[in-house]
Amino acid sequence: MASSHLIRLGAIKGNNGVLFALKHNKRTLQKERGSDVHIDVSKTPLNYSLSGDADAVTISRHAKAQMQYAGIEKPRSNGVMAVEIVYSLPIDRHSQNTRPYFNDCYNWTLKTFAGELLSFDVHLDESAPHAHAIILPLIDGKMQGNRMMGGYGNLMRLINLFHSEVAIRYGLSKRNYKRLNAKDKRSIEGLVLNRLQSDSVMKSSVWSCIRDSIHKDPLPFAQMLSIDYQSVTTAKNKRHFVDIKRSRGKGSFQR
Repeated sequence: MASSHLIRLGAIKGNNGVLFALKHNKRTLQKERGSDVHIDVSKTPLNYSLSGDADAVTISRHAKAQMQYAGIEKPRSNGVMAVEIVYSLPIDRHSQNTRPYFNDCYNWTLKTFAGELLSFDVHLDESAPHAHAIILPLIDGKMQGNRMMGGYGNLMRLINLFHSEVAIRYGLSKRNYKRLNAKDKRSIEGLVLNRLQSDSVMKSSVWSCIRDSIHKDPLPFAQMLSIDYQSVTTAKNKRHFVDIKRSRGKGSFQR
């Protein structure tokens, strides 16, 4: 089974939202330095930036200055202050050189998204190698974060585009979005939780939220952890050709 990649878009809101996100990505939040969180501080020196080498405060001030220069003195309280794109690899890619992949992610970000790329930070001190790109959605003098985010259709368009232009060249498959039945969900959930027994993410202060997400949809976690879940899923009942021909059907087509 080919390992899958993951790309996510998130909206950063609030007056200090960009600063907080940058502090996390630059590893300057004091509470994230303890031994009881999902970050392995012994590996933090392996992290690197492909853009935005300045500290979090300097970059945040630059973003606000850019908005003020465009005449945006008081952004809407619920407005999108920045768009964050996360590119994540399966955990088994730690043993490989991931820099070429993230270099391509960086170049693809510059080519694909409008606005100003404030920072691009690669993290190798967590379970899965991943990168955070933070973009100031200041386009044509206006903040257009909501437009950049779009809806589900836009996300799927970006996933397909990224897969065809970047991920496929690294032997990565797209995440499987198929709907699971209740039995398969519980089986895959069990595999994920078993794999995470030795992972420090269970000690994280946000583990309860992660646990809820695993319960709701365990498939992406299984794919990012390179778990072979096919053996525990129940195959769909396949009807023989002869049986289909003998079937009386259900009348008119139903969705």
